[in-house]
Amino acid sequence: MAFFTATYSAVGLVALVSYVLWKAIANLTSPIRSLPGPLSAKLSSKWLLTKDLAGSKATTVHALHQKYGPVVQLSPNEISFSSIESIKDIYGQGTKCIKSPAYDNFGRRGLFQIQDPEEHRQRAKRVSHIFSQASLLNMEPLVQEQISLLISSIEKNSGKQFDALHWLRMTALDVSGEVLLGKSFEALKGNEPPPYIHHLDNAYLVWSLEGLAPWLCKVLSFLPIKGLQEFMGSGNYVYGYGEDAMREYIRHYGREPKRRDLLTKLIAGNPKENIKPLTDAEISVEVSNLIFAATDTTGNTMTYMVYQLCCHPKWQAKVREEIRNSAAKSSNFSFESVQSLPIVNAIIHETLRFNPVVPSGLPRITPPQGCKIGGMFIPGKTIVSAQALTTQRNPDFFPNPDSFNPQRWLSTNGGTPQMKDSMLVWGKGTRTCLGQNMALMELKIMLARVMDKYAVRIRSEKTHGDMLMTDHFTLIPKGQKCELVFEIAN
Repeated sequence: MAFFTATYSAVGLVALVSYVLWKAIANLTSPIRSLPGPLSAKLSSKWLLTKDLAGSKATTVHALHQKYGPVVQLSPNEISFSSIESIKDIYGQGTKCIKSPAYDNFGRRGLFQIQDPEEHRQRAKRVSHIFSQASLLNMEPLVQEQISLLISSIEKNSGKQFDALHWLRMTALDVSGEVLLGKSFEALKGNEPPPYIHHLDNAYLVWSLEGLAPWLCKVLSFLPIKGLQEFMGSGNYVYGYGEDAMREYIRHYGREPKRRDLLTKLIAGNPKENIKPLTDAEISVEVSNLIFAATDTTGNTMTYMVYQLCCHPKWQAKVREEIRNSAAKSSNFSFESVQSLPIVNAIIHETLRFNPVVPSGLPRITPPQGCKIGGMFIPGKTIVSAQALTTQRNPDFFPNPDSFNPQRWLSTNGGTPQMKDSMLVWGKGTRTCLGQNMALMELKIMLARVMDKYAVRIRSEKTHGDMLMTDHFTLIPKGQKCELVFEIAN
């Protein structure tokens, strides 16, 4: 028996080693094998997976570009680019590249996940109208109301330790609830996050796990452990919450509501363009996806913006002076009064550049026949991307790129064409983030109202370590907190 056991073990080991060697040799014959990149990238995609799980994918890829140049092989079938020409070829209008299958692992299928360009175009026609400038101005009172609650929370903790990441993230969540579900999550009214945020955070982890090890998720979903079942069902909880909230909204306001929010416009469709609305099921998925996106992107950007002003107090003083010398206060900090303030805009642009909320590459796949990217022919069905962390720190367009300096936007009247072309934080082309104008409204109003009233400083040196960047698709502070102190400004 021992002989057979040893024999089977030896055969199994030989088979495993043979498979690994065969796979490595096959990968080494990849048509993109001659591109610059580490040996590990030519052998397997698993090395990058470990970086992704550790939250260091973006910084790893950035370091590779600094070492190898504007084109880097990331795996046997994946390439990262960093030139402006390649950005246009991958993401610009008329690109032949489409979203990669990786987007199948980002929750239920909606506008963000759709890969087919024509299907995406049709869906966008039925969603994009809700983010028009007129729509945003209509919903401004809802945004102002939530930022007033944020100011109240700061006031209660003036001079004390204040976790800006928590409170600014709750602000973004409550704004999203008001404008997309018809009701706030009331996260700003308590000291603990609502259950929704717990499930939202877990949903990201579950989806990542499903993409990396689907077989493991199937096994885990059958284990009769209550805590595990709740964890695995986090995504269903979030989407179920959206479905219930929408039904409640329709019962309360009807299908032709007068409430000035974005859900009203989704339910109505776009009659001016003779475009019918989505089904109720489709609407609930879209609003849930939008809340997913808005909570972390806007909340984390707000946090890094305030943190950077603590690190650069001269800019805190400059923006406060600009706000106080403008008509903002006399206009109750209306969006109209703050939207064009040069220093406010420069600080927001520089925060988005320096701390891009989605720092890693947005993966696309080349057409079966292949195509040219950056003047180079790339074989069909190759995964390609450019990442914001690298393109937005190109020293040719952003001198001293590793320094936070809003002056670069003031000196160039809002940015040179090359600077603007290098900014990937909102995406590009037909896949540009639909909610960017809503996010900018929140950022500008929050910045003006907070900086007018408060001076902000770092609580301790530990805050700098907590605010080191990690990424799990979206940017996340390493310590998952940002301890600051807010005090009444002179």
